[in-house]
Amino acid sequence: MSWLERIGARRRTRPSGVALILSLGLALSVGLAPAGVMADVATSAKTTPDFSAALGVDLPHTDGFGLQPKPPAFTKEESDRLFAEGKQACDGPCVTPFGAVLGVADGAEGRSNCVTTCIRPEYSFLDRASGAVSVHADDPKQENLQYIGVTYQCVEYARKWWMKNQGITFGSIDSAHEILYLTEGKNLETQQAFPLARSINGTARRPPRRGDLVIYYPDRADPEWRHGHVAVVVAVDRDQGSVALAEENYDNQPWQNPQAFARQIRLFEVGGRYTLLDVPPTANRNPEGGRIAGWLYPLAEQ
Repeated sequence: MSWLERIGARRRTRPSGVALILSLGLALSVGLAPAGVMADVATSAKTTPDFSAALGVDLPHTDGFGLQPKPPAFTKEESDRLFAEGKQACDGPCVTPFGAVLGVADGAEGRSNCVTTCIRPEYSFLDRASGAVSVHADDPKQENLQYIGVTYQCVEYARKWWMKNQGITFGSIDSAHEILYLTEGKNLETQQAFPLARSINGTARRPPRRGDLVIYYPDRADPEWRHGHVAVVVAVDRDQGSVALAEENYDNQPWQNPQAFARQIRLFEVGGRYTLLDVPPTANRNPEGGRIAGWLYPLAEQ
């Protein structure tokens, strides 16, 4: 991902931007090409009209309707400015020390990014044989190393969890919110592409499941939400209406359960359609929360 790629901006403890890899001239191939280091609307059981064709972006393998169009990309000038501001933000003060382990879920460590807007031009790679994660200033150009992302951004964590637990990854994006618009992922073992599907928050008939990526909409007016956010679903309790998430760079605080998940949010089912709210199960408000766009997963798990 580029520095903008993700960053997935979020709150005062999360960095904003991950699309700078190209701006940095590192030319990391984070797409789906094998040589790169990384690059239906549901049928209603009721007789209500289907507005899916008229509302939102039309993508294949989409459960629900109403996905908003992506905002225009940042200009080079904007990207350069945001990257400079992000590097300066790393000077602190930090919420927690940069790189400190905040928790671990299914073997994927979540580390501190100092503050939300911090951007360090360092990149993590996965050793496909050992599963070890290493950090480099640029592409080490080793065949056994698979590009993960910019440390320690939310996109980096989402790729890392998918790689370590499902042996899959997704391609390059400029901001975290763009993940929901991706149509293909890649199998790390076969290097073959496979289709991705998505559920739109509020109109989805498929509830979030373990391994899904929850994606937040961006807010260009808020530096901490400029790029949206992405987190991994690690547990779902539909009876209690809660979803546990693992992630990096949401608030850079120690995880609620350091051996299982970072935090929990609320899940509602109304009339057979599912809605996620960025609100803890024990609360009714989250002043610093964001708007969830939907969740992404391999089509085979639809």
